[in-house]
Amino acid sequence: MNMPHDFFAKRLAAIEQAEARRLAVIEEEKAPSGRRPIIRRADLGAMGTYYRTLVGPFASAEKATRFCSKLKAAGGDCIIQKH
Repeated sequence: MNMPHDFFAKRLAAIEQAEARRLAVIEEEKAPSGRRPIIRRADLGAMGTYYRTLVGPFASAEKATRFCSKLKAAGGDCIIQKH
């Protein structure tokens, strides 16, 4: 999925693929986004291959920040990542 540069996504985790899928379901329950999670593979060399769970795109940094704050308040983890 190609996201335009002016949209933002949330990176919820960098973990193994099966765990990324499971976490995406849990995070969506904590802070519903109405968006389907995107799981991307990341080859980290000697550290191994991990899978990053993204939620988005969002129309602005402000909307992404609001979602991230809601997720953190519910006990989740997230950062804003511009694509």
